[in-house]
Amino acid sequence: MRCRLTLVAGAVVILNLLDAVFTLFYTQVGVAIESNPMMHVVLKSHPVLFVLAKISLVSLGVLLLWRMRDRRSAVVGLVGTSAAYTLLLIYHLSEVPRLI
Repeated sequence: MRCRLTLVAGAVVILNLLDAVFTLFYTQVGVAIESNPMMHVVLKSHPVLFVLAKISLVSLGVLLLWRMRDRRSAVVGLVGTSAAYTLLLIYHLSEVPRLI
């Protein structure tokens, strides 16, 4: 179980990075906006700061859930977050053909 949970936690971090890259690209070409109001402000101020903030915040959340992995709610949180980011990646990829 622990090995699988390690993969899930790693997937959240990687999927978050992919979300950041897609968000940067889509906002730069003008086909999307950042829907999180706080992250929108950070993105408008500086794209690199946006990526750093996004990676830092999500990684800290994953670390917190990982440290509490003996609790069922932490496992549900990690698995749920991984599922949400997977669906978000599928959405990002589904929009790529519109750009071509």
